[in-house]
Amino acid sequence: MMAGGIVMVSFVPIALLVSLVANLEQDACETGGRYFSTDPARVQDTNCGRFDATIYGGLIAAAGLAGAGIPMIVIGGKREPIGTASVTPWATQGAGGLRLRLDL
Repeated sequence: MMAGGIVMVSFVPIALLVSLVANLEQDACETGGRYFSTDPARVQDTNCGRFDATIYGGLIAAAGLAGAGIPMIVIGGKREPIGTASVTPWATQGAGGLRLRLDL
């Protein structure tokens, strides 16, 4: 559950980036930019509203991914078992050292 939440939250910046790029493209379309043409037939065909679905879709996807991913991380983190580690020294006449024991 925790891993799924991490994956979902990692897609949030991508969705926001898609919305940002679509918004920049829409602004360029509305102000002329690379979509500007002096040909009257092309000016009438320019539909700057076509970017709205991408902008709002990206924002809704980002909100949905963050809204579902963050609780999954929190809930999944609480369900993970807490492990313990112990270090015990040992010594004999010929040698000595440390032993590490992990209980997961």
